[in-house]
Amino acid sequence: MPKYTTNLSARGFRQLADDIRKYRLELQKKCDEFTRQLAEEGVAIAKANILSEDAIYTGELLNSMNIKPGDVIVNGASYHIYTACPWAKFVEFGTGIEGKENSHPDTSIIGWKYDVNNHGEKGWFYFKNGKWHWTKGMPSRPFMYNTASALRNTETITRIARRVFGED
Repeated sequence: MPKYTTNLSARGFRQLADDIRKYRLELQKKCDEFTRQLAEEGVAIAKANILSEDAIYTGELLNSMNIKPGDVIVNGASYHIYTACPWAKFVEFGTGIEGKENSHPDTSIIGWKYDVNNHGEKGWFYFKNGKWHWTKGMPSRPFMYNTASALRNTETITRIARRVFGED
């Protein structure tokens, strides 16, 4: 935060008020920019998580990661990191007995249930690319959960804050 000095004249106080007003507006813009950049970092982290978790089949999940402005909050902005991929939740939480044995770190987020059809070790068949395939489900690959954890990292926050607000 800059230091302000003034003399005890009316003109000096008007100038001080103008300087503080300009700083406040600049600070608001920087806070909005910080929030946007943090969200963009989240998209990059989510994509890296998808790649590292081998969660690529068609590229739809990877390419659907994006940000959108959230509700305007008092004196600030918010952004949402989201995916428009309809099957992202199955990758995030896993399915079947495989998902149950390799579950998501926090299934309470949406009340996720595994092996809801009680296939167990029998598994099930599905048709893909002109062939029948058998599965017992798939393990959780919590790319969004891990993204949220990474965004809470003090180093990530500090790096972006220094970029936006400067080293001062």
